[in-house]
Amino acid sequence: MVWSDPEIKKLSREFVTVADEVYMLYPEDPGNLNRVKDRPEHQFFKKFGEAMPPGAWHHPGTKQGIYMIGPNAEYLEGRFAASGDAGDIRSRMQTALRRWETLRKENGYANQPVPALKWSHPPGISGELILRVNVRDLPRGPGDKSGARFDEVAGNREVFPDYVKWAWNENWFGVDQARAFVPTSTAREEVPTAIVNRMCQMVIVDNVRGQADRWRPDEVKVATITKRSLGTSDGVVQIEYVGRVSLASGSRGIEAKVYGKSEWDEKKSEFRSLDIVVTGMRRGASRFNRRESDPGPAPIGFSLSLHNR
Repeated sequence: MVWSDPEIKKLSREFVTVADEVYMLYPEDPGNLNRVKDRPEHQFFKKFGEAMPPGAWHHPGTKQGIYMIGPNAEYLEGRFAASGDAGDIRSRMQTALRRWETLRKENGYANQPVPALKWSHPPGISGELILRVNVRDLPRGPGDKSGARFDEVAGNREVFPDYVKWAWNENWFGVDQARAFVPTSTAREEVPTAIVNRMCQMVIVDNVRGQADRWRPDEVKVATITKRSLGTSDGVVQIEYVGRVSLASGSRGIEAKVYGKSEWDEKKSEFRSLDIVVTGMRRGASRFNRRESDPGPAPIGFSLSLHNR
């Protein structure tokens, strides 16, 4: 969560901010909970939760929330389904820092600078080519002079004020061999169908506002991207991509066109740049993607670019 409140920004410098899928840390169902019960990350989070005051830790059930944790899982502050109100979060952060000062002195903890970030593959994503995928609603078109990315209809603002207006999401996609996106001549060639199909199933998904199911293989109706060399200069190949996707499952679907460009360094066998956009219309809703009051059809856009740039 990104905060615009200046005091929260200032207080945030005293914390190491971490975001995780809480279901992976503490699954709700017994089967998966048993699977992770001996993992250190689960044990860490469980120890913290059990130290929280009654009512602040949600058990049994989902553990979504905002938590402030000491280096050995000590309770500093936090709450299940913590409020999005800036005043509440600001107060919790201040309380957490006071508790940290006491804990630090008692246990001899020493403040240390946050280490510099080193680039690495996103967790669970592998391959020579890692693409960052951004998705968001697009303006509704020339008929909507506001430029809004959502319709002002009942229910859109009930839970998260303004959230649906500016929401976006980020995902990642890995390709085993980067050369799959490099043509062998100036003739137009197909990017391997298996890669394009998998890309559609995994990341051309309407999760702008919440969670959405991935597409099953049979729900990918059309998935084509062609690649073409626009010429080579000093060992760098200029490449163009064009394609189309059609995804459908009952009332839910996406119809979109694909366009992109890249620069491939033949000497280094790597991309200097790669940018692909997928834009079109989405319709329908998934169980948790908050489209019940806004099923469309409405415009949506995806961008794919190099993760490490």
